[in-house]
Amino acid sequence: MSIFKRILSLILGLSMPFYMFGCSAGGTAPSGENAGNGEVSEPFTGQTPSDVNADVTITVSPLNVDDFTFDGWGTSLCWWANRLGYSDSLAQKSADLFFGESGLGMNIMRYNIGGGDDPSHKHITRTDSAVPGWAVYDEKTGGFSYDEEADRDQLNVLKRCFEAAGDNALVEVFSNSPPYFMTVSGCSSGGFDPNKNNLKEESFGDFADYLAYVTDYIQNKLGITVTSVAPMNEPNTNFWGANSYKQEGCHFDAGDAQSKIITELSRAMKNYSLENVIISASDETNTGGQIDEYRKYSDEARSLIGRINTHTYGTDRIGELGALAKSEGFKLWMSEVDGNGTAGENAGEMGSALWLGGKIISDINALTPSAWVMWQAIDNHISKEGRNGNADKGMVDVNGGFWGLAVADHDNDDIILTQKYYGMGQFTRFIRPGMKLIHCGGDSLAAIDTDTGSLSLVVMNRTAKDKIANIDLSQFTKIGRKASATRTSGGSEDGEQWAKLSDISCYDGGFIAELKANSITTYVLSGCEMGDVKLKEVSIKGAKVSGSDPWNNSSDIAENVADGDPATFFDGVSGGWAELDLKKSKSFNVFAFAPRGGFEQRMLGGRFYGSTDGESWEEIYTVSSAPAAGMNYIFLGKELEYRYIRYDVAHASEYGGEGLANIAEIGLFMAG
Repeated sequence: MSIFKRILSLILGLSMPFYMFGCSAGGTAPSGENAGNGEVSEPFTGQTPSDVNADVTITVSPLNVDDFTFDGWGTSLCWWANRLGYSDSLAQKSADLFFGESGLGMNIMRYNIGGGDDPSHKHITRTDSAVPGWAVYDEKTGGFSYDEEADRDQLNVLKRCFEAAGDNALVEVFSNSPPYFMTVSGCSSGGFDPNKNNLKEESFGDFADYLAYVTDYIQNKLGITVTSVAPMNEPNTNFWGANSYKQEGCHFDAGDAQSKIITELSRAMKNYSLENVIISASDETNTGGQIDEYRKYSDEARSLIGRINTHTYGTDRIGELGALAKSEGFKLWMSEVDGNGTAGENAGEMGSALWLGGKIISDINALTPSAWVMWQAIDNHISKEGRNGNADKGMVDVNGGFWGLAVADHDNDDIILTQKYYGMGQFTRFIRPGMKLIHCGGDSLAAIDTDTGSLSLVVMNRTAKDKIANIDLSQFTKIGRKASATRTSGGSEDGEQWAKLSDISCYDGGFIAELKANSITTYVLSGCEMGDVKLKEVSIKGAKVSGSDPWNNSSDIAENVADGDPATFFDGVSGGWAELDLKKSKSFNVFAFAPRGGFEQRMLGGRFYGSTDGESWEEIYTVSSAPAAGMNYIFLGKELEYRYIRYDVAHASEYGGEGLANIAEIGLFMAG
């Protein structure tokens, strides 16, 4: 193995214990450098890169490891827990399936503090969405009291999920709407003008007290530790209108209104001695909106929040939000998303699973959150009777796109699982709380437990053809001897659901994996180690940059690739290119680049070249798979010397690329 590959590593922190739900990561290694400690090992029975014509190389680089530990995976309990919590049987089944060790192993549950609606209103027709409020309004006095039994169904599910999640359990309470009598419209579905604040100006304090009371009850009466409280849901939108068929949001203007509810909530939490519970905000529907709202908080409000929450239904400026949270010293949760998308090629039931897997990977790689939480695990219900005179939606089309992971069958006291459920389990069962995420690109995501050395890698194949992948782990100082493999593919009747495959022998620096068409596979290796990084930057400051025109004559010009700021980028039109003249030849053995945040796929098929005279060019590297967000480091195994560096997308179509020159940074380094 090259010395350049052996010396790469990272300073490691501590993480929480990792558990794998009985999946083995053991086995013996091939003889060679990674056999370790002079142990007798079995003969190598695997393949090496020279044995195969790999379709894709996936590099797991310790340089792309997060510097914080992962908080975990979860789902809101709104609205499905309200719908099925009447049944102890369905409540327990859901807790075991979503939060238990033999199920998905989620650990984050977001409990919805319902607003309740005017009892005379009949417009909420979704059978799960009429979440009861805890507050009982007294029309004579204008005051209110609390009914601690009002939301017993959702609480029934919460208690069971909390127990199933065990020591890793994290509970966030959040609000879709204030109680109806605190709103301008008198309706918990929204305002008559959804563009305007719907919480009465005189009710900010009462609403904050309401949230604090429920939080206190859950923590101190039920014994369920609450981690955080989120007072708003997608607040600065026009989505939430009066007399809607659901209860989901309340408009709060960015700036004063959002700052005021944060400061009022902080006051109320102190009154209840809830100092252990942080305030998170503001759960906006898209990442760009979340950036704008954070920047409009008052200084006081900004000092009172403990975490930034965002949804990713829209992902504009997604990388910028991740960078903002890091620079401000906050952890960031992706606290809600789902959808009815599909992915893959003629994927059938795997289409929804592949879409969800792609969403998880793209969100985490671009945003760098410390948690990923889906909207609701169950979105559809089957019941002949329905509820409160309203009909349930019934079974989903498993071959199409649908919201949720499973369907509750109330008629048969059962929960019907889908391939989307099993697809999510390929992530949640192996990438565990306390691990550190590693951003990989190439439809993959990795994580390492730095205490035990267990490395988990999730890889998707969203094509109709089987593929051969070279999993390059050569940048680790030590890797495991064999990789265990677990896969989900095909349909619910004749496909695979967390199927245990044969272990794969690792060559010295990685392993060769066979990726089944339209599948999600998770590989686990034990005994992996990272150490100290020793990279010396080769300065490109002062380089003369030229390039093709930016899209729409914008400011996203070629010069951005050498400005040292990954938040800026070059948005070249079709067939675009960028070229650096370093003024003199410079030596390097590590080449690095960063894609445009949120558009990593656009670098697929791009090529980098070097030249000493600007006329004769030699290829340095081809982007053969979608890269990771942030800097990607390519250890070349030899020293190169060039004055000119060029990037273009002329051959992108050969790798399925779009042919758009989107790139944020270029970097040169010396390892050693």
